[in-house]
Amino acid sequence: MAIERSQLEKIAELARLELSEEEATRLTRDCQAILEYFEAIRQIDPDADAAESAERSTALRQDRVDCDPLEGPLSDLAPLWRDGYFVLPRLPAMDADDFEDES
Repeated sequence: MAIERSQLEKIAELARLELSEEEATRLTRDCQAILEYFEAIRQIDPDADAAESAERSTALRQDRVDCDPLEGPLSDLAPLWRDGYFVLPRLPAMDADDFEDES
């Protein structure tokens, strides 16, 4: 399936888009590439064995379990840590003395 420039211009008109000549040319080319990709996907046989299909098209990585680099005690990530909690400086706005009585 191909898209023509006139079709793209009609779509732009319906979407109330103003396209320059350069934009229209680029979008026509991009839409054509997308349609070609969809056509390639359409050629895939969904009834084919998935494992067999994957082996033919993609190199498989080795299946192994690695340690997550963030796996470890959270205290290692904290500049200050006390009794299982991160210690942060108190916000000045949270001090009771700093609140003004608005009554």
